[in-house]
Amino acid sequence: MATRIEAAIADRTWATQSLDGIRCFRAFFLRRGTGSFGTRNGPLLELSAPQVLWTPFAERGEFRLFAGGDGATLLATEDVVWSSIGESRLGAQLRPLIDRTVLAPASRLGSSLAEMEALFDGFERETRDPGPGASAMGSLYLGLLMMHLWRSCGLARESDALDAGAPTAQRFRQLVELRYRDNLGVDDFAQLLGVTRSHLHFACVKALGRPPQRVVHERLVAEARLRLRDTAQPIEQVGYSLGFRDAAYFNRFFRRLSGLTPGDYRRAARTALPAPPTSYTAWP
Repeated sequence: MATRIEAAIADRTWATQSLDGIRCFRAFFLRRGTGSFGTRNGPLLELSAPQVLWTPFAERGEFRLFAGGDGATLLATEDVVWSSIGESRLGAQLRPLIDRTVLAPASRLGSSLAEMEALFDGFERETRDPGPGASAMGSLYLGLLMMHLWRSCGLARESDALDAGAPTAQRFRQLVELRYRDNLGVDDFAQLLGVTRSHLHFACVKALGRPPQRVVHERLVAEARLRLRDTAQPIEQVGYSLGFRDAAYFNRFFRRLSGLTPGDYRRAARTALPAPPTSYTAWP
């Protein structure tokens, strides 16, 4: 859901925490004017147009637009965000953006600023006057908006593709991030890396302290835990999205590595979830 913010004679504020118990991500486009963003435990950030602010659902803060400013605001539930990018190959690269507060000024957005403004406008239009396929259009707009932020703010360089000169174990970890949902075996990973199975095994045991299959399984469980804790996806859908075609096998796999069934883990995590620390990525 996106809304245009028209200029007004008084300051206005928006909370960035969950809305009516529903976990929501928020983005703000400051087109003209000034504003601020702050949290209870973090610094107050002074904003000056044009800027784009992205906040995860775990960030409890307040965006203030001072009198005379205008722009747009976008709100997306966690399920919408996951449907936009969560199952794509770019999901691993976009993770640094999803989980942190990002403040991007015009100097970083460059030529993509006009495109991002158009995406906010398009999202707002679909919200105000939805046509056929409005939900799909909204997901596309959201995915493109996040991609522009990811590119413009240097996060793409944090998760560049495999470095051919890196040690085998490091390249393997990078490849696992990209392909852990693809149900690949150790032989498949070794072939993609251009090494033998035994070379990959010894490289991982030496550098990581565990064999390659264990590394893949740990990554799958870490992602499953994240989705069970932070999304409302049904357990069967969580397993399916991670490459498990058999819900019973996913349950056994998760319990073997975690000691709990997916359902027990979700209940325990939801009742004992600590408040996340404040984290910012801001560029002057």
